[in-house]
Amino acid sequence: MPFSPDAIWNAILIVTQFIILLTFHEWGHAKSANMLGDPTAKDLGRMSLNPAVHIDPIGTLILPLVGSLMGGGFFGWAKPVPVDPYNLRSPRRDLMLIAGAGPFMNILLTFVIFFMIALLRYVFEVFDLKADHGAIYVQIYSFLNTSAQISVFLAVFNMLPLFPLDGFSVVNGLLPERASREFSKLAPYGMPILMALIFLPFVLPIRSPLFFLGKITAYIFSLIRKIVEVIGVL
Repeated sequence: MPFSPDAIWNAILIVTQFIILLTFHEWGHAKSANMLGDPTAKDLGRMSLNPAVHIDPIGTLILPLVGSLMGGGFFGWAKPVPVDPYNLRSPRRDLMLIAGAGPFMNILLTFVIFFMIALLRYVFEVFDLKADHGAIYVQIYSFLNTSAQISVFLAVFNMLPLFPLDGFSVVNGLLPERASREFSKLAPYGMPILMALIFLPFVLPIRSPLFFLGKITAYIFSLIRKIVEVIGVL
């Protein structure tokens, strides 16, 4: 089916936002690993904010672009950051911290984006630009607001306790050692379960089991916005 120029442009914008946010996410993994004693990612050039080193052609470009063009959500990923647990002082604890660093970066970025929105509003109000450049303001605001939503969703989605998502390593690191060993046995089933959760609604007339992620994303998005409002800049 043919796509309108607007649909193509919007899809490109969304994928661009996704790539930028995912780059910071992966940098968080690599940077935390290096800080905890494992320079593997740094030595391989992955401790970088250059998106090119993190892009997986299918997971970072093709699937997100197709999903965006189809008008729905999309499933995507970057190249995994390599970590050698033998370089870590406390592997289970440190792997938990490394895994959590990615979602943490996305939450931190959401705060930064809201501060950028506040700065945008301040500049346009102080210099009285909305009257003549209102359309530009709306476009920039929309881009930043959508970026904040995607950033929160990346954090929420990656905290699902399913391998290979970050939440699996976080939960594994929080569990007592015996429970951790048992939980680790679930790793081979993580991807099949994740695929079923994502694609089941496309073959059965049911609401996506991941619907609740949207609710959690909206709540965290609103909470961060309110925190920034309390600070007094929004």
